[in-house]
Amino acid sequence: MGKISFSTIQKYLSNKNWRAIPIKREDLFIWHWGNPTTIEILLPLDRTFADYDELMIQALGKIALAENRDIEQVINDFLLPPSDIIKFKVNNKKTENGLITFNACFTLLENAKKSLFATACDILNPTLYHQRMSYKKAQQFIDSCYIGQTERGSFVASIVCPFINTTIDERPTQLSLFNSDDDLVGSFTRAVTKKYMNSLSKIKQIVQIGKHDIINELRDNDTISGNFIESILELGEYGDNEEIEIMTSWSPVVNEMVDVPNVVSFTKDYIAPLEYIASKLKPQDDGMDGVFIGKISKAQADPDPTNRTVGEITFKFIGNEDKIMNAKVFLTPEDFSKACEALDKGLNVKISGNLIQYGKTKTINNPVFELL
Repeated sequence: MGKISFSTIQKYLSNKNWRAIPIKREDLFIWHWGNPTTIEILLPLDRTFADYDELMIQALGKIALAENRDIEQVINDFLLPPSDIIKFKVNNKKTENGLITFNACFTLLENAKKSLFATACDILNPTLYHQRMSYKKAQQFIDSCYIGQTERGSFVASIVCPFINTTIDERPTQLSLFNSDDDLVGSFTRAVTKKYMNSLSKIKQIVQIGKHDIINELRDNDTISGNFIESILELGEYGDNEEIEIMTSWSPVVNEMVDVPNVVSFTKDYIAPLEYIASKLKPQDDGMDGVFIGKISKAQADPDPTNRTVGEITFKFIGNEDKIMNAKVFLTPEDFSKACEALDKGLNVKISGNLIQYGKTKTINNPVFELL
């Protein structure tokens, strides 16, 4: 209990409308909660008490009782700065036991980060598509976030978003429990998390009513960028029985959020419409000419070589920002035979061509193939 101070608990109780009852001793306070039943907390104001830790544990337990929460959740709230938490739950057969593959987890977290970053950018510069998302204040927000503990019951990844305000300096201003409720609610973090859930709900509603052009009519604070929609599309595979559920645990230290959804989920039924909407928001991609070096991870074609007119490979290479990228490449029968050899032997290959993206898929057109 050494990390949780009496002053922090005292401030929390004050914010949550507990009633302080002073007593004759200056080193003790009684806090009273009377709805629906009476709960009292004896709070020491000095660490020299022999039973200080015991009294603090009792205080946290009574807060949990009053709020109908697990004491572990209450303790976590006091150990962290005031934060909203965005949770990403993957429901499919592979995650029933609470586990997820490394690659699927990495993809989920990477695109969860992208979606939150895109939301911050949409606040700072409302536009239908960000050609470059290089906003310092959005980066300050992302840098302040943490990955929280995972939860069982399918797979749940938590992104902890502490309340901050952006600055012109390198670091944002970290808010604490001792900031006013207005400061916390008006923070940049709360603006992001609130818009995040509203944007999710809005794009789902647009798909449900089938009026896809509404997205182009949103303005100012309601603007939702194609970058945001792309990141939601890439959160998972969205297989036949897969659902991505996004939930928010609003910070308990400020007034309860109203008129903002707490849970929004997506299945494969939403993917094709969202891909269409994202493609309309994204400016026409003329592609990028270049020379790309990497390995082949997959090859497929007509099994009968005499009928084969083209072969398709999946090419894995290092792209912009030193990130691994995958692209489809369609090869002549002769080059496809070489590609199969490279796949079998684990050889590097060089492909020159025009890299272009169609929806979620990248393709290298007009390829010139060479074994290395």
